[in-house]
Amino acid sequence: MSSDRRLERVEAFQPLRPVPRRRLIVRVVIAPLIWVAALVVAAVIVEQSFAIQLGLIVAFAAVAVSFVVLSLFRSLRDRERRRDVVRR
Repeated sequence: MSSDRRLERVEAFQPLRPVPRRRLIVRVVIAPLIWVAALVVAAVIVEQSFAIQLGLIVAFAAVAVSFVVLSLFRSLRDRERRRDVVRR
């Protein structure tokens, strides 16, 4: 390889803009409502309301457990950040 060969100039990395908080909240609220509406429509069409109810119960339980676990992780992370600030 010759030493006179060079790579082309590379553009600097520019991250995408973060999603606005309002849009995030709307997505968090609207998305589950759309899923519930879809499940209700499926229950009416298929006439298997018990299976749909069981699915909803499992889904809500999973959301509740994940909320608790993620809240715990966040509080632990925040505590560690505060501890690191005190050490510096």
